[in-house]
Amino acid sequence: MVNIILKIKMGRHAEWRKIAKKERRKRIRIIKAKERDQIFCTDWYIKQQELEEKMIHEQINKQNDEENEKWIQAEKIVMEQWKKLQEEKERLKQKCLEQEAKLKVEWELEKKKKEIEEQRIKAAQEELKRKQDIFMNNLDLFLSGDSDEPPAELNVMRETRPDAELCPFFSKTACCRFGDLCSRNHQYPGISKVLLATNFYNHFGLSNANVSEYDTDIMLEFEDSDTYKEYKEFFFDVLSEFEKFGRITQFKVCNNYEKHLRGNTFIEFAELRCAVAAYRSLHTRWYGGRQLSLQFCNINSWKNAICGLQLRQRCPKGRACNFLHVFKNPNNLYNGYYTHESVQEKDSTPRSSERSWRWSESPEKEVSKRSSSRRHERSDRRSHRSRHREEKNKHYRRTSPRRSERR
Repeated sequence: MVNIILKIKMGRHAEWRKIAKKERRKRIRIIKAKERDQIFCTDWYIKQQELEEKMIHEQINKQNDEENEKWIQAEKIVMEQWKKLQEEKERLKQKCLEQEAKLKVEWELEKKKKEIEEQRIKAAQEELKRKQDIFMNNLDLFLSGDSDEPPAELNVMRETRPDAELCPFFSKTACCRFGDLCSRNHQYPGISKVLLATNFYNHFGLSNANVSEYDTDIMLEFEDSDTYKEYKEFFFDVLSEFEKFGRITQFKVCNNYEKHLRGNTFIEFAELRCAVAAYRSLHTRWYGGRQLSLQFCNINSWKNAICGLQLRQRCPKGRACNFLHVFKNPNNLYNGYYTHESVQEKDSTPRSSERSWRWSESPEKEVSKRSSSRRHERSDRRSHRSRHREEKNKHYRRTSPRRSERR
């Protein structure tokens, strides 16, 4: 019971003590606040506060001035960059305008130059056509027999490089591997007794004689005898057509492998009028699906034009020689070098009565016959290939080392 009373009394005292401490702290705070207020109300404190506020305002103003200065400087830099960019854009724009104006001027100059060139080419073509018409009219007058001697317009000599030396190969063979691009002079006669048909005789054995590195066996199926066999047909077919215009004194066909000589056909007539008539009639004619291109040329000496070592089969360059390697004509016709040795009687040469299917005015005529003949040629080639393979297999069986060991 006593303990309970003591605890009650002790509990009440603790609460009282707590309240007393709180009131004591409150009185102390009030006293300090009064002291502080007394201090704040003094002139010194007020001055100190004003000085602090002034210093703070000065620092803020200083920072603001610095920031404004930085912003102004940055704005100046940006404005300078913007001005430079605008100047660069203006300069590029001006440059583009100048370039467009320059291109426009160049295009106009090029257009004008092109028009002048077209007019020049047109005038040159018209002049060439006019000269060709005059040339053909003179040929017709000469062929009509109005004058024994050819007119002066036909005896002109066209030169590729008048100031240069004469090309030795062209002077001898009327052919040059460089053509008109040769650094030396080529002389083309207006008319002459000799006609040249460039690359007239065409055969697989000539055009594919230079063996390709990718197809080394291409020429195993063709021999010189095949080429010569077709040449004989070509010889009698073409010779009969040219002999209609007059007596022929030379007929040479090249079997060279070089492109500027391959298949070139030379026809020399006894009379100038005959050569002119043949040119007038056969130029741009069609033979075997190919257009014939004739030109007049000068062969001063057949002996100098034809390779002398060819007849003895001792030419070191073979058929790649730049002198003429010619086929041996059938029946020994026109095989000599000189005119009096080469003239043959008409009756001694066999001629076919029927006109060959190869001659035509245009390539569209007689297509069916040509296609059938081509099919026959293909079949002949296939049979020739099969025979060649059989012979090759027989030779292999005879010379095989295994068979020799068995024997």
